[in-house]
Amino acid sequence: MRIFLFCLTLLMAPLITHAAPDFQIPTIKPAMNAHYQFHQQDLNFEGKAYRLFIAEPKKPAHATLYVLDGNAQFPLAVNAVDPNLPLPLIIGVGYVSDKAYAIEQRTRDYTFPATGEAFKQGGQAVDFLRFFANQVKPYVVEHYGKTTPEYFFGHSFGGLFGLYVLFHQPTLFDYYSIASPSLWWGHGEFLKREKPWVSLPPKSVWVSLGEFEKFPERDPEMTPAQLEKIQQRQKMAWMNAEQLATELQQQGVPTTFQLITGKNHGAVIPEAIAATMQQIQR
Repeated sequence: MRIFLFCLTLLMAPLITHAAPDFQIPTIKPAMNAHYQFHQQDLNFEGKAYRLFIAEPKKPAHATLYVLDGNAQFPLAVNAVDPNLPLPLIIGVGYVSDKAYAIEQRTRDYTFPATGEAFKQGGQAVDFLRFFANQVKPYVVEHYGKTTPEYFFGHSFGGLFGLYVLFHQPTLFDYYSIASPSLWWGHGEFLKREKPWVSLPPKSVWVSLGEFEKFPERDPEMTPAQLEKIQQRQKMAWMNAEQLATELQQQGVPTTFQLITGKNHGAVIPEAIAATMQQIQR
């Protein structure tokens, strides 16, 4: 019971510290209406309700970006677009909710199976992958065409799901942007797998992390209690994000790692999305 409560505290830690994502849904810049048409589409999959947030360029798209945590991060992706460069089709995959982050649903959908009472609310990434491959992408192709290359962006648990796709169906996307992946999930047991992890490498993988995630003691706003929780979570991980990138590279997956200066787990999100968009539009 003590172990369960300890792990549960770590699961909830991002929700109660300053390092959490902004739980206000961002506003899309009005200027983007000159370049995009915006749509929403609700989908149901095995009794679960999802919502697609779609930014369709008014000019032909030159790439497609799929963004998890769509309720919150779709607006950030749209706002990161440089309208003077070729525009991507942007698909935010989220939930039928007025909340920025649907905590229960994303925990369920984005995480690897893991043993232990503290992780029983997650582990359904296999089902979410089927939803993505069999319903989301076919819907997008049917209504907006297939625009390649295709990019994936996920942060935290979303980054963890990106790894799940990479390990199990790597050709689903051409490029992966994996920001601050929750490598502590299930004590990192999902990384103790037979190598190579990726059967067919994509064109590239970009792994990013905020400086204050790797070095929380440098964060000027960090309290002793918050620091302790973050350090406890770091101990749960089998490897860190930089080591993950190195391991992928050594296994033949074209991978780069970036440490984003002066950012913690929540504050890094807009920066990571903006850097991803720069890669897409370059």
